[in-house]
Amino acid sequence: MIALGVLFGAIYRHGAEVPLDTAAFAAISSCLLVLALIDKKNQAALAKVPNPKWALIGLVLVWLVMAAQLLPIPFLTGGNKSWFPVQSVTVDVDLTLRAMVSMGSAVAFFVFGAIFGADRERREIVLWLLGILTFSVIMYAFMLHSSGLSASSFQQSGGETVMEGPFLNANTFAILMVMVFSVCLGTFVAEDRRHKGKQRLWVRVGAVVLAAAAAVCIFLTMSRAAWILSLGIIFGLALIVRPGAHLRTSIFGVAALLVLFIGWNASEQLGLSIQPLDLAQGFDGRFADWEPGLDLTLTRPVLGWGAGTFARAMEPFRDAPQIASSMIVITPQNSILLITSETGLIGMVAWGVLLTGIVLFAVNGLKVRSSSPVLAVSLLLGASAAIAQSLVDFPMSIPAIAAFWAFLLGYCGGLGGKARRKKRRNRPEASNNQSGRFSRQRISA
Repeated sequence: MIALGVLFGAIYRHGAEVPLDTAAFAAISSCLLVLALIDKKNQAALAKVPNPKWALIGLVLVWLVMAAQLLPIPFLTGGNKSWFPVQSVTVDVDLTLRAMVSMGSAVAFFVFGAIFGADRERREIVLWLLGILTFSVIMYAFMLHSSGLSASSFQQSGGETVMEGPFLNANTFAILMVMVFSVCLGTFVAEDRRHKGKQRLWVRVGAVVLAAAAAVCIFLTMSRAAWILSLGIIFGLALIVRPGAHLRTSIFGVAALLVLFIGWNASEQLGLSIQPLDLAQGFDGRFADWEPGLDLTLTRPVLGWGAGTFARAMEPFRDAPQIASSMIVITPQNSILLITSETGLIGMVAWGVLLTGIVLFAVNGLKVRSSSPVLAVSLLLGASAAIAQSLVDFPMSIPAIAAFWAFLLGYCGGLGGKARRKKRRNRPEASNNQSGRFSRQRISA
């Protein structure tokens, strides 16, 4: 309860985006993890999961890259001496230290997810607590939306107020709801005579209600990327759950996607307050956002400009520099470019090892011995949606979203447990031959 309370407290604090909230969220999460690991029951739960060695190696590599940016490396420093010191690789030591600290919350909740997923007694209790707290966030978002208020002072001009929930950006709230939507669908499908051969109607009703509420929130955010990702989750789960109906499911999915695109382009005729889809304008806008990240990457490709310093590094190249009120002021709207511009190609390799290790741990939940492979599939689909969204936005730069994402993947890996070692047994033929040889030896003696 305390762990999930801290996570949702960070969500209510605009995702713990403000520097003080980021540091407090990481510190509290890390302290809770230390206290949790003292308990023998939690130690026993962790002993049931596979060793996340590649994730640990990746985490160490990422931190080593960030630490190297604090050092004075002559051939990797340089630039305009008037706006950043040349004593270190990073252009702002404080921002890089803050980026190192902010990873503590995601690491802590990844371990919490593994503990709760591997513990049979707390596995479902955690899901229900997650549902209750998520429902409170949804109600808060509806209250703000119905009253015309917003957690931020920035609203779209010339259109209706979009639903942002407790965040400063509608797309951030949308991707949180997409992950919640995926978990609820998986819970509904997985609840199929799993408890002593009986179906629990109240579990399915609760999952459907929460999934429907999350779907409405996704629509009201007006995030078209979130709409497409939600549709992909539905049909991805259908393809896996119904392996004998791949053709029909694929045809229906393509038809639904076409209807969605037609609805966008005919929104004015239908009286819907949805901006028509303009792919050319959308790609042009994204390419304009990606260009600064690409320029920064090509300027310093080895170790980048410093973790967490993209907005700071962009100051000399912007006409009107913005005063940083948070860690996320301006981003290249692409996590890959954000990583390469801040930590260089070496950092990209380190982050790649970390992500690969997390995925290898999470797919453990898909194994036959998993307590709920369907639920594991839904968790992976929700986490994959967040990764896909990060290619055109910055959801993983928000500490609370990153922690929620890590929690889902840790929980998914915990569902699979650890592979049992098979005991070696002697073959019956071998034992018979051996006993026969001994008997012949006795006779000859």
